[in-house]
Amino acid sequence: MPRKILPIVFSIVMLLSACRSNESSSEPQMGNIPPQPEVNVNGESIRVYQSSYCWGNTCADYIGPEEMLRDKEKETVLANATIKFRFEGKQPTEISLSKYHNGAHSQETINENSFHAPEEKGAYYYSLSATWLKDKEKRISEGSSSYVFVIEVQD
Repeated sequence: MPRKILPIVFSIVMLLSACRSNESSSEPQMGNIPPQPEVNVNGESIRVYQSSYCWGNTCADYIGPEEMLRDKEKETVLANATIKFRFEGKQPTEISLSKYHNGAHSQETINENSFHAPEEKGAYYYSLSATWLKDKEKRISEGSSSYVFVIEVQD
């Protein structure tokens, strides 16, 4: 390589390295696996299980929450209790919550990363879905994941 080109190549490499390092420090990076959310009621953790996801070059499809959690221990909560969830690191751009009870399915309202347990006694299965979009307008995804958990509402 001619000597005059070497300083130019070196400058370009340094410039690209600087841009890359600034980019990575400006916002949290996506890991190799979907982040596991923390879900709790009154400071007590609710066990959350990984469900269907597409992350990196890997996609996995799981069975529905009621079937997946059938033999899992149910977390006891009071009727109408506030249940909170949060993600570490880069926050999802879209979140939705589905409730399953006695074969019926409904979308739940989320308010500031929380929702309320039902008022009626019984076992309720939930699927929390999160999507991380690079470009909201073009719907370009960095990854998506669903998580499931079950509660038992008591008086």
